Amino acid sequence: MKKTVTLIVHGHRKLADKTLETIELMNGEPTLIIKKKLTKGPGDASEIAQTASTKSDVVIAVGGDGTCNEVVNGLMITPNPEIIFGVIPNGTGNDFVRNFPPFDPYAFVTSIVEGSAKSIDLGKIDFGQPSRYFLNVADIGFGASVVETMNRQRKSGIGGKLSYNLAILRTFFSYRKPVLRVHNNEFEFEGKSLMVVFSNGTTFGHGLQIYPEAQLDSAKLGLAVIGNVSLFEYAKNLGNLKEGRKIDHPEVKYHEFEKIHVSTTNKNLCVETDGEIAGRSSITVEVLPKALRIIIA
Repeated sequence: MKKTVTLIVHGHRKLADKTLETIELMNGEPTLIIKKKLTKGPGDASEIAQTASTKSDVVIAVGGDGTCNEVVNGLMITPNPEIIFGVIPNGTGNDFVRNFPPFDPYAFVTSIVEGSAKSIDLGKIDFGQPSRYFLNVADIGFGASVVETMNRQRKSGIGGKLSYNLAILRTFFSYRKPVLRVHNNEFEFEGKSLMVVFSNGTTFGHGLQIYPEAQLDSAKLGLAVIGNVSLFEYAKNLGNLKEGRKIDHPEVKYHEFEKIHVSTTNKNLCVETDGEIAGRSSITVEVLPKALRIIIA
């Protein structure tokens, strides 16, 4: 029986050679019916995914972490437990796919044909309004402010890794640490915080392993509270984070959780999920165990 595969492709990004090779292999596979949909702007990937979830066997995000996030949020509007999700990495950071072995086009297509998939957890963020979901990492504070700055830069035509580095520099000089309260029955933090990071996967920020023990199927999320730490002190630890070593600092706290609350009086404080601005201000974060089936190559 043939399988219908919908490719949701970031429409403004050039396809890498490995991406083109993967799509060519898929088109040449007689057991697959390939439907290719190009996004034109923000929100398109979610709308396409919502429609595809009832008409496809497999839905694949072709892009970076932001495209993956949009696709998953579209799939979760009307969840279909039979749908299988996949990623062909074609973005700038591609942090989510760092949770897996290096991408191999042949192995990926073979897994689609054979139906090789596993269930992974998702993170869910509730703002007291329609929820947002994340595959990999979400944060509130400095990291989200960097993303917001990047979004403004894109509108001015600045993109890619240059945009990311410039956004960090700009945010570095403008960011002021808010007072946050992070709490559940087992954990309590209150005070100034550089950022609070929620990890389903290990890595964010173009290769920083903020919670190296995170596992996509653990039924828990990792919490990293970077408290009253100066940006200079945080920058000094970037090498440790790239090597998968936690920050050893009295103002940095780690915790595993199923559900946790973050409250702040700063109503303009950004929250990002997988590199996409999701909302602002106080939030509740929880894990949804085995909420998504994903291709395993």
